[in-house]
Parts: sequence; C-alpha cells; structure tokens
Amino acid sequence: MNRLAVFKSFVLLATVAAAASGCGGPAFVMRSEFIDFTPEQRIEMQSRNHTAYRIQEGDILAIRFAYEKNLNQDGVIVLPDGSVNLIGVDRIPVAGLTVSEADSLLTRSYAREYREPDLSILFQETTGRRVYVLGEVRNPGMYRLPMGGTDIMSAISLAAGFSENAARDGTLVMRMSDSGYQIREVNLDQFGTTQFGNIAAVQLQSYDIVYVPRSRAGDLAYFAKSVLSSIGYATRIVYDLKFIGDGTLGRY
Repeated sequence: MNRLAVFKSFVLLATVAAAASGCGGPAFVMRSEFIDFTPEQRIEMQSRNHTAYRIQEGDILAIRFAYEKNLNQDGVIVLPDGSVNLIGVDRIPVAGLTVSEADSLLTRSYAREYREPDLSILFQETTGRRVYVLGEVRNPGMYRLPMGGTDIMSAISLAAGFSENAARDGTLVMRMSDSGYQIREVNLDQFGTTQFGNIAAVQLQSYDIVYVPRSRAGDLAYFAKSVLSSIGYATRIVYDLKFIGDGTLGRY
C-alpha cells in the first residue's frame, strides 16, 4: 500500500466531512494529515524487510500433506502459549517461528511416525486482522476484525463504547502505509444524522487505529506519534501488513 493508496482510502471521509460542514454539520473543520516515517523508522523498516513473518498467537493455520491426506487440517489456532494441537503428534510450540522454521519442526515431529512426510503450512487468518480501539473507551485494546469488516462505531462498540470523558467530536482514525501514516479527525457526535450516514459505513482495515481522546488534539502529528509509541513498533505493523496484503498470505 503506497502513500497515494492510503490517501484514496480516506477520500470518502474527507468528502463527507466537507459536505457536512456546509449543511449544518460540525462547527469545526475536520483535519487530515499524512505523517512520513522518520529516517530512523525507515532504516528499521529496511532491516525488517529482510525478516520473514513470524507466526503469532491467534494466527489460524492449515496443514497440508502431499500424501497423508488424512492428516490434512484446517483451522489450526496458535494458542495463547504459542503452541498448536495437531493430529497424530504432541502439542508443538510454533509462535515466534518463521513459516520455514515451523515447517521443519512439524516435519521432524511427523517423521517419528511417518516416513518422509511432505507437508506445507498455509495461513488462513492472521492476528493482523485486528484493529486497535484506544483512549476514552470502556475497554481499550486490540480487537479481532470480523471477516466481513467493521465500521468505526462498531469498532468502538467492541470496546464497550465511550467512557464518560470521551471527546467524541475529536476521534482520530489512523491508517498505516509503507511510507508513513494517515491520521484523520472524525466528529462522532454527528453520527445518526443524515449527513454523516456515509461515515458510519466506512470500513476499517487491518491494523487501523481508532483513538478517542479526552479533548481535541492540537497537533495531530505529535498526538499520532504518542499513540503509536503506546502500541509498539509502527514499522512492525507495516511489515505485517505487507505480508497480509501483497499476496504472500497463503502461498507457503
């Protein structure tokens, strides 16, 4: 996903916000800003581009055998302890391994019972299908993104709704790209009105961040960086997004 693609993905929000401001919408103008990664972050991303995706807790795998078809398995969940339960072998820890490392480990395990097992690992779903809902919500955290997607208000509902101190009119939505991140301010006080009906339908993508502050942010760039610092490495998110979105998923 490049910078232009990120911008286009938010055009609908900008269009609706502009229309609303001219027909009885919010008293302030919605803000949007694209923030480039720093030189240090770019160096880190370049190093990560040579690092294979590592299996994570919550990933859902499929195991395929070339000959022992009865051992084929779907919906294999990586458990909270990092292991998987498979047919015919003991529980095996795979979290933190690359796909090739996990393939070798499973092959050795099955080789104790089967002669020269030929297997492969496919991803059916990854923990990358998550969104962050942070700030002034009742249960902030990372939530699984439904296969059919979700919109902004539904994501906040996953976090049990707004807290009493929420500044709904200054809600921020952040989306990562390979060159930086787009941050947009959304007035959620206007949900339920005719002019904001389209915003309610905007679908979030993997790793999108919804942040509900106590008050409207003055400096979007500073605010966005402080949010990102609280959830880990932005460049790790970008690399995992590339793995999920560039066709690599499921090709092992």
